Amino acid sequence: MKQRLFIFFILGILILTADLVFNDENEDKITIFESEINSLIGTWVNQVGREPTIQEVDGIIKQLLDEEILYREAIKLGLDKNDIIIKRRLAQKIGFLRQEADSTLPSEQEISDFYNQNLDKYFVGKRITFSHVYFSSSETDRDEASNALSLIQSGSSETSFGEPFLLGKNFSSKTITEIERSFGKRFSEDIQNLAPKKWSGPLNSVYGSHLVYVNSIANSFTPTLEDIKNVVINDVVLEKQNNSTKKYLKELRNKYQIEILADLNEVSD
Repeated sequence: MKQRLFIFFILGILILTADLVFNDENEDKITIFESEINSLIGTWVNQVGREPTIQEVDGIIKQLLDEEILYREAIKLGLDKNDIIIKRRLAQKIGFLRQEADSTLPSEQEISDFYNQNLDKYFVGKRITFSHVYFSSSETDRDEASNALSLIQSGSSETSFGEPFLLGKNFSSKTITEIERSFGKRFSEDIQNLAPKKWSGPLNSVYGSHLVYVNSIANSFTPTLEDIKNVVINDVVLEKQNNSTKKYLKELRNKYQIEILADLNEVSD
């Protein structure tokens, strides 16, 4: 605690010294806020894991000053002009500022209205957890799969049958869309009709035949507002922020005249 108080005492002296130097020798003035330096010191502590020494605090301040000086000189030289990266960063920053300006929590009515108008957004589709034994596509694959199923149902271990499958053997809580993406439409439709807790098949996929053990099926549902209220609140705030930015841009567009000119160099070529 004493070390941090001492650091802030020295910090005040360094800020005062920097202010005097820049005010006496230059017409330009650089103002450094204590909160900005505190933030940099906090970042330093998080990265290094300890408080900085006096010399290290001095280095943090000098780096901040150097960056500010170089930034101002770059602006004077017009280095920010026609730089797409800088334009995007500044555009993003003003967008963030507009969003932060409209980040108030929505009312209960706004939350309820948004939820009811966007039920599809919160719909949770059917999910299936299953394992399978794979038989590659061949003229005899279904016969081999059928014989293996009989043996498994008679007590044999499923590990004794089948071939390695690129995507693995066990699939946990997969949506119908995910299953279709991995195995094909026919497989995703057929698996929904299987009885759980037993080996079934063979089912055809785009790869071949499969014996399938459905462990569980979670039916589709739409969660209640109370179950996902925090999620809905975040969505409402985000939508308000996006709408605020769009409205701000629309207002600004009316202030500007847009013209597109051909590049003279390209025309002459």
